[in-house]
Amino acid sequence: MKIIVTFVLTLCAFTFSIAQTGQYDVRLVQQHPFQCGDGTIYFDIEIKASASGTAFRISEQNYRFDYDSLVLANPRIHQELGLSGMVNDGIGVSAYDTHTLDGTLGSTISYNIELMSGAGVAIFNAWKPIGRIAFDIVDGTSCTNLIWRTHVDFPITFIGEISNGNLYQANEGSYGNYSGCLTNVCVSCPTALNLPYVIPDNTYQADVSITSDGTVPNGGNVDYKAGNVILLDSGFSVEPQADFSAVIDDCN
Repeated sequence: MKIIVTFVLTLCAFTFSIAQTGQYDVRLVQQHPFQCGDGTIYFDIEIKASASGTAFRISEQNYRFDYDSLVLANPRIHQELGLSGMVNDGIGVSAYDTHTLDGTLGSTISYNIELMSGAGVAIFNAWKPIGRIAFDIVDGTSCTNLIWRTHVDFPITFIGEISNGNLYQANEGSYGNYSGCLTNVCVSCPTALNLPYVIPDNTYQADVSITSDGTVPNGGNVDYKAGNVILLDSGFSVEPQADFSAVIDDCN
């Protein structure tokens, strides 16, 4: 990915109350249930403007973080989320290139997005999912950490913004690392499950109920199994070429 940073001495106000020099927060979250023993775990990269009432237009992005290769292996992009292809944010249309892990080396992830055309999508003070990374689980009994590369480490996380046609490096805010024990976040047969967002391939089981307003993505393969109730709430959808089933049955 080619990154060009332009610095200017005079900063002007930007329309739509979008800051000339934005400040971002990023975090890594594991909020998608996965079955114990299925061998795969998923993490989402999310970004937002740091302060309430502020925003900036996002351009090139290079998210970098380290993972524990004794616990996780074979990182890969499972799903592009918020900035994928042609994006219309209500102000204009921007085109983002296919997300890549180019530059990933050893246990340092390099997640890249390039703005191909347009003025960039506005990022506000609300978490916006960017992409989902899948890892193979090497040791399901262990705990693991995912640690961001900040501007005091090299290679760094870079977030670009566009203002008045110029590309700037947005200011860094907070970095939300991930720390957790895999046995605490996997599910065997919980009493209830809530499944939002884009739903990774799996069979999801609950002793009593499953509630979902998420999306089974194009080409996905998702099964719900609950003892009493399966509620497909407002917003739930199954995209073309996806397989989905919902069955009232006891957990295996």
